[in-house]
Amino acid sequence: MYNKTMSSNNRKRLLKLIEILTRHSDMNHKLSINEIMEYLEADDISINNRKTLYDDLKVISDYGYEVEYDNGYYLCDAPFSLSEIKIILDSLHSLKNIDEEVIENIDHKLFSFISTDEEKLLQSLMYSSKHKNHKFIYHLEDALYAIENHYLVKIRIGKNKEALIGPCFMFRSNDSYYLYYHYENNDKLYKVRFDNISSLVLTDTKDTVTISKSVITRYISEGTNAFNKGKSSLIKFEICNPSDNLNNRLKDDFSNIIFTQNGFSIRACVNDIFFSKISAYGDDIKISDKDIADQYIEFLNKIIIRNS
Repeated sequence: MYNKTMSSNNRKRLLKLIEILTRHSDMNHKLSINEIMEYLEADDISINNRKTLYDDLKVISDYGYEVEYDNGYYLCDAPFSLSEIKIILDSLHSLKNIDEEVIENIDHKLFSFISTDEEKLLQSLMYSSKHKNHKFIYHLEDALYAIENHYLVKIRIGKNKEALIGPCFMFRSNDSYYLYYHYENNDKLYKVRFDNISSLVLTDTKDTVTISKSVITRYISEGTNAFNKGKSSLIKFEICNPSDNLNNRLKDDFSNIIFTQNGFSIRACVNDIFFSKISAYGDDIKISDKDIADQYIEFLNKIIIRNS
């Protein structure tokens, strides 16, 4: 029987057998002993005795891999079902501003859990999209690390100055991620769409502010409904740096947006949540209404005072 002292060749054969069953078998595509032997021989692994292969199948079953036989062998305990991988892939490919190379790398890892036939099926059902921000995934990893381990990070939004913040939570809405955060030594929450962050750097400074999950949940709920609660106003904007990317971002953030010749208008409640949202656009847009612009300046001054 196999044990920890099994030869290197035997270990290689067992690992290759698991790979073959994972990639080339499923409930609709069973493998005969002869087909398994052909796959092994294609990788220069010869089987002199068919009993050896039967023993191998028993060994990997004993180690927790659920191998079934029904007019052929197949592996039926993949960590993800086909529908689960479909959901993951759809979510992944719908995210904006992720580099294609990063997407392909994750695709490859996910496809390793299913058979090649299932992979072909999923690929035929997928759509492609262009992504631009190569650093997005690394910024996301650093942000999640900071949230989990309670570290402060330095971020830059657009062309604005850097700010030292404490990331609290990541929330996905309208196919984009939003980072909820507070400023250093301040427990007031803010949010920014993650792909609007042009720079994010981990620091070795611990975040000493604790914000409860209930507060975060309430803030997210209020922010989600911010444009439908209370008295709303029609607010007009000028577009200072027009681009297709800017228009797409605006459509994502403001479902009721109306574009005009040189700008756009939206109906929204004028409050800190609203101003926090438009601050992510930096100097790409300009508020046309002077009274609302003055309120926006007051909002920015409050942030500056808090961080001075």
